[in-house]
Amino acid sequence: MSVERVSGDGSYIVLTREDAKELFAQENDVGVRAVAERLRKSQKHIDADLVLNCGTCWDPIHRSLTDGTLDRDTGDFPVDHAVLGGKRLHEGVGFEAILIRPDIVPHVAAGLHDLKRAEFTERYLALDPKTYGKQPTEAEGDEAWAMLKLIRQLFEDAGNEHAAVLFTVAR
Repeated sequence: MSVERVSGDGSYIVLTREDAKELFAQENDVGVRAVAERLRKSQKHIDADLVLNCGTCWDPIHRSLTDGTLDRDTGDFPVDHAVLGGKRLHEGVGFEAILIRPDIVPHVAAGLHDLKRAEFTERYLALDPKTYGKQPTEAEGDEAWAMLKLIRQLFEDAGNEHAAVLFTVAR
């Protein structure tokens, strides 16, 4: 993925065993996207707190947790897996689906738990406006931190259930 600013709404989906089986049974990007979109919109999943829509906050969060870019192969484990660092299940035009395996989820949760607000804010405010596409602001940093706390809770809950997490972004 290039380092320029990418717009698009992101979502996290905690996968039940049945969800994971259905997702892995797909033979192509079209099937993966259809299953991911269905799960993301599923009222049953939403009601069970298995879906977290993060809007565009995923972008500054990933940048702040890695090297300041949207490169998916940078950053330190385990926090690099919080957004774009997992296994690609779909990376076609306009949509990505990234899986964080159930054995990795607790490590991501622990890494996010150890991250302090001051450290995150410092990393966010240090983003290069040229690479990021705009000047980081305290307000956006506060919004990203608030979303990161929700993401951390989702990973903690998924880890307790030994569940995988699917991150999707539609552009």
